[in-house]
Amino acid sequence: MSLSHIALAIFVTTLWGFTFVVMRDLLDTLPPFLMSTLRVVAAGLPVLVLWRVPRIPFYWILLLGGTQGVIQMSLLLFGMQFGMPAGLAALVLQVQVLFTTLLAFLLLGEKPGWAQYAGIAISLAGMVVIASTMPGGATLIGFGIVILAALTWATSNIVVKVAGTDDVMSLVAWAHVIGILPLFALSYGFEGQNEIFHILADLSWFQVGEITFLGGISTFGGFTLWSYLMRKNSASAVAPFSLIIPIAGMTSTALLLGEEVSPLRMAGAALVLVGLAFGTIRFSALKSRAAR
Repeated sequence: MSLSHIALAIFVTTLWGFTFVVMRDLLDTLPPFLMSTLRVVAAGLPVLVLWRVPRIPFYWILLLGGTQGVIQMSLLLFGMQFGMPAGLAALVLQVQVLFTTLLAFLLLGEKPGWAQYAGIAISLAGMVVIASTMPGGATLIGFGIVILAALTWATSNIVVKVAGTDDVMSLVAWAHVIGILPLFALSYGFEGQNEIFHILADLSWFQVGEITFLGGISTFGGFTLWSYLMRKNSASAVAPFSLIIPIAGMTSTALLLGEEVSPLRMAGAALVLVGLAFGTIRFSALKSRAAR
């Protein structure tokens, strides 16, 4: 990778880590379904410019809209509402790398090597360590919900790969537009029609800015830049940069939100990161480079 692409990868993953601070702050005033609705509205606004629909079967756009646009973020927000600290949510969500590996093996026939199997085992051990530090049943429920969010993210990764289009900007925008009505219906039905309209009327300009950041910059912009890096470089070179997300997330939430990071929790986080590294780095490629 060139230095400019390395800098761009660091920027995107650090941005995604900091996003957890914004989500945690918004959850103090916005219920999860309403917040997810506002996010997909902001992420889908580029359709006004990128009006063309990607030339792929429409069911792929529906699937991506359902997984990435509706389910994944809603589960993540519910997990955080049930007591999952934002920094740990950023960490646990990265299990999507391992889920993606497993789904690619089961659905696409991509066979993981010994490093991927080792990474899965190490990361699962780290998950057990982190779960043991969770105080109370509500937080354990939140932990499990974030795991489901990671599985949903992995599913959307497979959808993007199978869809087979380079027009990622339009695909991301249209997928989130599709999520607007289902999420609004869920918010309207479960979070109360009067409550959500009162919340919307009382939104401050600062909160509008946070929603714009979450949907327009972090979701639409970040995913587009990440896809650009994936197209211009090998996946094995880009994927390990996702390890920066939990580091940036836990650091920013500790500094800005005062979240506690115990030694045992740090040990579990270290195990997860080591497992993710094993799951994304191709050691055969490293050996061939060393032999030159």
